Amino acid sequence: MILKVEHATLFEYDSPIYETATEVRLHPSNNHAAPQRCASFKLQVDPPATIFEYTDFYGNCVNHFNLLQSHKRVKIVATSVVETGIGNTSATDDEDIFLMDFSGESRYVHFDPAVRDFTTCFATNTGSAQLAESICRHINESFIYEPGVTDVHSTSAVVMALGRGVCQDFAHIMLATCRYLGVPARYVSGYLFGGSTPDGRDEASHAWCEVYCGKEKGWIGMDPTHSTLFVDDRYIKIGSGRDYGDVPPVRGTFKGNATEKLSVAVKVSSMDEKN
Repeated sequence: MILKVEHATLFEYDSPIYETATEVRLHPSNNHAAPQRCASFKLQVDPPATIFEYTDFYGNCVNHFNLLQSHKRVKIVATSVVETGIGNTSATDDEDIFLMDFSGESRYVHFDPAVRDFTTCFATNTGSAQLAESICRHINESFIYEPGVTDVHSTSAVVMALGRGVCQDFAHIMLATCRYLGVPARYVSGYLFGGSTPDGRDEASHAWCEVYCGKEKGWIGMDPTHSTLFVDDRYIKIGSGRDYGDVPPVRGTFKGNATEKLSVAVKVSSMDEKN
């Protein structure tokens, strides 16, 4: 499947600010760990800025820029074309020391008492893939999808207490459960084409998990938000990390005495349908 993504982020300020430093993680993954190929990527910034690029510790592409002149708005538009479904996630030779990052607690993933209690219903004598599938299905059946009750800074402990949340929250719960039971798992940021959330809303930006199932099987993508569970060619991966804190779409700081307003618009469309 060939998919086009148009992702627009707008920052508006009620007073002029005079310096902005911004990191952008919107470039679709183009490495062996994702069954996709990024055919093209374009990033535009207004006011215009020189855009730099680097690869972070987890292999994600990061664009970054500074704006030094006075301004009251910053618009960031990322346009991508991605070919998905070009093969399975490949096996990996990730070393144990690297997998340790995906085996313990992190900023948004906690082994709190509620998570420990949640793990008691799972049979740990199965293989890691079967165990992760059981966890994924149980989260999908046990938690209520409800936008607005959490935010991007909500931890797994908060979501456990609420019993509800959105895709990012469900991913954090799955990470906490898998890791506590000894299965390495990582957070994935990306997009979902043609998907609708459990409350019937269209969904574009999305989050799910990848579970490490040994060197032979590698990383397997699973989605606790949707009953399909397994990631297919409708998914576009941007990047992965320990949790949301490692792969926020846009992160930055500014100097100035102003209140910031953020708005985001994402559209994912199939280019196959146009042919």
